[in-house]
Parts: sequence; C-alpha cells; structure tokens
Amino acid sequence: MSSSQKANFSLVIYISRTKTKKNGEVPVLMKININGERVVMQLQRSVHPDTWDSKKARVGGRTNEARDLNNYIDAVITKTRQKYTELIMLNDTVSPQMLRDAVLGINSAKPKMILEIWEDHIAGMRKLIGKETSAATCQKYTTAKNHFATFLKLKYRTNDVSIKAIDHYMISQFAMYLKTERGCNYNTTNKFLQNFKRITCQCMRHGWLMKDPFGNISLSMKEVDRPYLTEEELKRLMEFRSPIDRLIRVRDFFIFSCFTGLAYIDVKQLKRNEIEGSPKVGYWIRTKRQKTSARANIPLLNVPIQIIQKYSDLELLQDDDPVIPILTNQKMNAYLKELSDMCNISKNLSFHIARHTFATTITMMNGVPIESVSKMLGHKNIKSTQHYARIVDQKVGDDMDLLSQKIGSRLSLSF
Repeated sequence: MSSSQKANFSLVIYISRTKTKKNGEVPVLMKININGERVVMQLQRSVHPDTWDSKKARVGGRTNEARDLNNYIDAVITKTRQKYTELIMLNDTVSPQMLRDAVLGINSAKPKMILEIWEDHIAGMRKLIGKETSAATCQKYTTAKNHFATFLKLKYRTNDVSIKAIDHYMISQFAMYLKTERGCNYNTTNKFLQNFKRITCQCMRHGWLMKDPFGNISLSMKEVDRPYLTEEELKRLMEFRSPIDRLIRVRDFFIFSCFTGLAYIDVKQLKRNEIEGSPKVGYWIRTKRQKTSARANIPLLNVPIQIIQKYSDLELLQDDDPVIPILTNQKMNAYLKELSDMCNISKNLSFHIARHTFATTITMMNGVPIESVSKMLGHKNIKSTQHYARIVDQKVGDDMDLLSQKIGSRLSLSF
C-alpha cells in the first residue's frame, strides 16, 4: 500500500440531527474516508444532541453514561484503524466499503478468491438453466474452472489465489498450459480464457478488482473451415442400405438435420407443438434454438417429413411429446464414423456437420438467399451465416462458367 493512500485515510465521528428518535436522541455515526471515497457506518448508539460536543466529537459531561459512550467510540476507532492496517497488508486497494465490512465482521472484507467466485457464478448459472442459460454453457464454465484449478496446483502449488494475484503473466501461463498440457487449439484456448475474463469482469463490476488483467490480451477467434458433405457424399449416405437397425436410424437422424439445419440438442428437444401445418399446406418447424434462444423457422422439405413419418405419428403425439427418438450425441457420433467408412466418406463425420451441410449444400448451393438461410439456422446475427457464404465460391465459379457459355458466342471482342 502506498504512503499516499495511508495519508488520505480518516475517520469522522458525528451525530445525525435530522434523524431524531421519539425520546429526543439522535444516532452516532462514523464516516470512513479513503482517497476521496466515503461510507457512513452506524455505531448503534444514540445521544441527546444537547450533550454532544461537536469539536471533540464526543459526549460532554462526567456522567457514567457519557464515559461509557466515549470509551465505546474510542474502541470503534481503534478497531477500525487496526482493520485498515490488516487490509492494506492483503490488498492493493482498500475501499471504505471493505473497511466497514471488516469492522462489522462481514465476509466481503476478506480477500476474494478466484475459484470461489467462479464456483459461485456457476452455481447461479445452474439455477437459470432453461431460463437465461443452458446446461452446455454451464458445463463450459465448469470445464474452464477445473482447468484453471489444475493449473494453479501444478504451477503455483496452491488450491486457490486471491483475485488480486490475477495478472497478465498468470493468464499467459494459463494459456500456455491449455495449449501444451491440455492440447487445446487456438480457438478452444481463447474460449476458455473468455470464460475466465467474464469472471474477472464480474469482479470489477462488484468493485473487488480495480484493473482489468485481460486489458492487453486479445481473445479473437481464427477463421476455421466448416466441413460439410457435398451433394455426391450426401447422396451416397442417403442411398446407404443395411440390415443393422442402429445404423439406419443414425443415418436417418443425420439426414434429418442435413435438411433442417437443426443442431443435435434441437433435434433431441423437438416437440410436437413446434411443428405446424398439414399435408395440404405443408409443414414448418418453428422452434427456439437451445444454444442462443433465437427463433428458427424452417419449412420442411419432403425428406425430413418422410423421416418424421417413419418414426412418429404426428396425429397421435401430445404437444410436449418428442418427435425424433434420437440416440445420445456420443453414440450418434460414434456410429457416424462407422457410417462414413461404409459410405467411403473420408471426412471425420460428426452430427454437427449436418448443420453445415444444410447451410451449404442444401440451401446456398441451390441459390437460397443468405438472409433466408440465416433465419432458418436461427442466427441472431447474419455475420454468423456469412462464414458459410465463403464456402460456396465453387457455386459462383460454376455460375460464371454457365454465364460464359451463354454469352460467349454472342458477345466477343474484335482485335
């Protein structure tokens, strides 16, 4: 603690003449001033204003009551100064609120530990699952916290550290640990650091941390390829036949996502009341994405309708009944790898590739405007959809080849 902060610390004892009690007495207060900030603390004592000596900030007279109250005030001042000395030994900055809490014995005056705060944040998130957050998001915060806890044990030989200890060096070392010891790639590392940063930002909002330790650290993401199935690969998968029921089911559910753009969790949670329409006017899926809570409105083509009819009878389902009896995500991805080998698809097939396939091969490659694709995917920002637009350069090239053939014979340059 700097000497300038010590010099700007003061305590003022006074009475509040505007809050007179029925017996005519007024409360005794103490104002804590630290570097221009102040907070008022009630001393839980009251006096008659006529007996108060404003210059001495004490009760006048020689009565036992006056002596007892003055001794109490002296004890509070002594305790406050002692607590201030203790706090400046543990913290870079001490606020009047922290000092008041320390005098009153409130835990907020103790050093704030990062993992305790992180765990409290996760506990709050768990209560909001299904309302403002999701189980998947909660799990990401938990994984990031667990990685940081292991890092602290290995690097610092401790189970937790004060938020005051979080600095640029510690964050850089944690990033290195994620990339080397945990084998995380660039984007995954930055996602974990983003979770970490949200916790430190929360600390700053509460006044527990004065400076942003992530101030000069960039957490931007690198553009990555989004794998998808070509029309030929998709056709190969759709024509796949097998006596093994589980493989056919996995194929059907994957194809359903290829033609709707729904992520695994959205397929799993798809309810009967989210499918509107009839055979005459056509069917729509009108749902809310679990990941972002954004609306997704998807007109159903013949293929997904056929898959629904294969596994469900819409007329018999109740509003909250699931439509697709999908397997667990783990089993889906395991069996998809088996399917890709059988269909001679060299790509590392996972369920999420179906969503990418919908965005590219099914829609954009067939001329569906990017604004429509964005609505069906349930993107809140069209920038998220533009990532797929870069993939369809092949279609632009094919379209220009057709254009060249059409006008080449009619428009030519003479030399």
